[in-house]
Amino acid sequence: MYLLTLVLGLCLLLWGMHILRHGLQSFAGLRHHQVLYWMTATPWRGFWSGSVSTALLQSSTALTVMAVTFVDAELLPFENALALILGSNIGSTLTNQLLAFPLDRITPYIMILGALGYLFIPNRWRFLTLSIFGLGVLFFALSLLEAGMAPLADRPAIQHFLQQLGDNHLQGVLAGTMLSALLHSSSATTGIVMLLTEDGWITLPTALAFIFGANIGTCFTAVLAALATSRAAQRVALFHVLLNVFGVLIFLPFVGPLASGLTLMGGSLSRQVANAHTIFNLLSSVLAFPLLPWATRFLKKVLP
Repeated sequence: MYLLTLVLGLCLLLWGMHILRHGLQSFAGLRHHQVLYWMTATPWRGFWSGSVSTALLQSSTALTVMAVTFVDAELLPFENALALILGSNIGSTLTNQLLAFPLDRITPYIMILGALGYLFIPNRWRFLTLSIFGLGVLFFALSLLEAGMAPLADRPAIQHFLQQLGDNHLQGVLAGTMLSALLHSSSATTGIVMLLTEDGWITLPTALAFIFGANIGTCFTAVLAALATSRAAQRVALFHVLLNVFGVLIFLPFVGPLASGLTLMGGSLSRQVANAHTIFNLLSSVLAFPLLPWATRFLKKVLP
């Protein structure tokens, strides 16, 4: 029964993210693509438009695949798409910040409000209420996952696996990478890690390792999308991978101090994990932004 609850919770988590994304994309409409193209005219514009667009789309993967497509169609220079990727990593943190709020009691009301709005509001605003319904589904899915994972805590094999992760942060990175690649979403992976940490299954440092790996795993979809595209589009996908590997290499040696700093910031464990996700993506993108000219030349050498 608990396995069925786990599977149902996971399916609802992915479905809720799909609804949230679809509602926001439909609300933005075709103008989003036109504005996105205009705002990538300079790297600085690309950086901020990537952040805002991903916050609207609720998927850095969707924006990265879109950037790969634009570059492949020669609608966007690949150099400009790199700044877009940097910004998308920041925008992707919004969902997990929302999920860190304790809204379990009002989740049914959020879902009802969103469903009624979608059914009875006639204009484009109905898609905004659809995204509200999707957010409610996300909260409900997390509560199901929490209920389904509770009985697993008594299983020796699970306890041994999680203890091993606690001793080896590199294994945590690999586990987060594989889970995010399977789910095609770092936000979904982060949501699961927030639950594991809140319930005491894993320590905060282990959760950070998971988060680092999740950011690498989310590149998987864009890499697949770029396999049959032009060299310029493949450079964009490779940059997305290198950006997150770059962030992991910088942050992994400082997992302990970062966990201590997050604890001092306060908040629930879920909030601390969400903050870690935001800090990782924000600092990785900010540190990589001045390196864009060198990254451009490097990518041209690697993929001529």
